[in-house]
Amino acid sequence: MKLSRISLAILPLLSLCSVQAAVYNVVEIGEVSEVKSTYAAAINDSGHAVFNGAIRLQTGTSSSGLPIYDYQYFNFPINLDAIDFEDEDVQAFFTDEQLADVTNGNINNTILNILLNRNPAGQPIGNTISYLKTGNLAPENILLRDSTEPTRGNSEYLYDINNAGIAVGVAGTTFTLESFTPTSEDGEEEEVQDLWVPAASYQLGVVVQNGQVRTIDAPYQELGGGYTVAMTISDSGLIAGFGSSGMTDAAKEAVETACTGASQPVATCLYNRAVAGSYLQRGMVWQLQADGSVAAPEILGFLGNKNTGTAFDGEGVNAITYFSVANDVNDNGIVVGRSLYSDSDRTQRVRLNNGQVVDQIVRAQHASLYVEDQVLPLVDPLEWSISDAVAVNNNNIIIGYGQKVINSAARNKMFYHDYNAGQTRFVDGFFSSSTTQPKAINDSNQVVGQAEVILGGTTTRRRHGFIYDITADSFTDLNTLIGCNSPYTVVDATDINNNGDILATALTMKERKDLLGEVVVDAQGNPLKEELAVVVKLQPVANGEPEDCASEQTKYERKGGAAGFGWLTLSAAFIWWRRRKV
Repeated sequence: MKLSRISLAILPLLSLCSVQAAVYNVVEIGEVSEVKSTYAAAINDSGHAVFNGAIRLQTGTSSSGLPIYDYQYFNFPINLDAIDFEDEDVQAFFTDEQLADVTNGNINNTILNILLNRNPAGQPIGNTISYLKTGNLAPENILLRDSTEPTRGNSEYLYDINNAGIAVGVAGTTFTLESFTPTSEDGEEEEVQDLWVPAASYQLGVVVQNGQVRTIDAPYQELGGGYTVAMTISDSGLIAGFGSSGMTDAAKEAVETACTGASQPVATCLYNRAVAGSYLQRGMVWQLQADGSVAAPEILGFLGNKNTGTAFDGEGVNAITYFSVANDVNDNGIVVGRSLYSDSDRTQRVRLNNGQVVDQIVRAQHASLYVEDQVLPLVDPLEWSISDAVAVNNNNIIIGYGQKVINSAARNKMFYHDYNAGQTRFVDGFFSSSTTQPKAINDSNQVVGQAEVILGGTTTRRRHGFIYDITADSFTDLNTLIGCNSPYTVVDATDINNNGDILATALTMKERKDLLGEVVVDAQGNPLKEELAVVVKLQPVANGEPEDCASEQTKYERKGGAAGFGWLTLSAAFIWWRRRKV
């Protein structure tokens, strides 16, 4: 099952709360001491779960084009030794009193806010940290590549956990503050700089087993260490994901020409080039060995030109860099994901980065089935502009989505494909133009995910978690199954195990806390509240039945609040990381 996509003590079991419901009992498992917001990832049949917490969320863009962040991490470990408080520009950020406090190591909420938003030393700040929750134990923040005394300068995610309790995910590179002396064009040494230099491999897949973390090396590591991402792990120990498989001669020459070590450290240049996409990317499947090591991967192909599995040999605007991604693998070894498709018989109008509008042959990512050394299509590229296959269960039922314009907007629509029967069916969801994004399927052929609803009496679209039973052909908003007076609004269901337990992200009202983790109060001393995203587990209630809410409108307007801007930015931040290597 699966799927897809801080430094105080962990809160004990007091952080758990539950709401008795009609069909599902809601148990909150995602409240932790390090961060405000958490989001769901995966749950196994024993109820062990993995999820992730936000260090920061991008909420907008400044007039100068720089991102604006909402910092979610309490007591972020700012490295004060890296800041030159003698610099007049740095001093201008603070009042005299604040400057005296910060130089003496006294940091209050206002000072920490300045340090995070101004970031005078350019200290790396990650986006996310990862958690493992085992049984009734409190969630544990798992350090994947960060140090034993975490700097929180990288982003770390756990995506899946199998029934043996083995989790997989990905971690970004860590950074070290180093001195660097640049040289001018004529070879003269310039002023020494203190720079944050990245370690090799800007992101690596990880395996967490029995408390030990292992990284997965890339098959191609030249010029920066390569990269890997582990998306899911089956009970048979197959790990599906993607990584760097090579580099074109042209890209290699460009990297070697740019990264001379004169103007910046070679490692920094290689990191920037890797993030910019110099590597070739392929879907990969690794086998976890009995000793905990990971075997060399099987490297997957791509749909290619007109689904032939071969590349179109174009030049100029028709040059194509093909890629593939493996999103899931079942115990039968069937792998699903997406890869690049092209059609040299069709062209499309596109605008290049320089603003020029040209005709180029059609190319797009499409849902891909990797089986017996073949890459097979799952949807019609003439009908759907893009598509993706996100999960496959042990009955060989594949779920995914296709995208096309419906009611003047691009919408994602869910499909399921029966591999044994060779049949694909699309599902409308709540209504014909509702964007419907499946996330996981269990072996009872129950699908969970996220879909658009329309609030009662309005035309406003919001995202709610859903469950779809393929056998019964029933598509249901999970919020109608957890009780009409629940304080939670389920906005995304990311996994369902074979017991029917669902791991989801919900919105609920919490006491507002500042950057130090202190509760914020009003003038009368009353705690202020804010709507936050938390991880919840929905447990089936024996013989439970949906409650009869007063009206259809109340089914969509819940006490937990509508899925507002905060959830949208949270969702976008995490999806960005998982999809950034498309």
